[in-house]
Amino acid sequence: MVKNFIFVFNLCWCSDLVTLLGGAVAGIHFMTDEHFGISVVEYMAAGAIPIAHNSAGPRMDIVLPEDSKQTGFLAQSVEEYAEAIIEVIKMPENERLEIAVAARKRASMFSEQRFYEDFKAAVRPIFCDGTK
Repeated sequence: MVKNFIFVFNLCWCSDLVTLLGGAVAGIHFMTDEHFGISVVEYMAAGAIPIAHNSAGPRMDIVLPEDSKQTGFLAQSVEEYAEAIIEVIKMPENERLEIAVAARKRASMFSEQRFYEDFKAAVRPIFCDGTK
């Protein structure tokens, strides 16, 4: 069970953020209808369990099962957020680590390298004659 926790709001991208994410158990995302949700991916990549708003990018693309394993929580109401926070806090460490591993794997699909590879594959037919 998690024994200590802090809440940090609207922290700018800096070494403090990297340090906090590296030691975080969870990250909370409240933005409604965010088209993607890069902060959610950053939580997942750092091994923090995302508790994200159940809309748009987090629901459709990010907080999805990876190898049939849960990668985080989606919430919309205050009660759903509270339930998810309590569940993460009370969760045995081995269960949190299972979710963190699946979340990290899921986050890797949004990496710069993955984007580069997918972009090349998408534009190759336009610029090549199909023989390469």
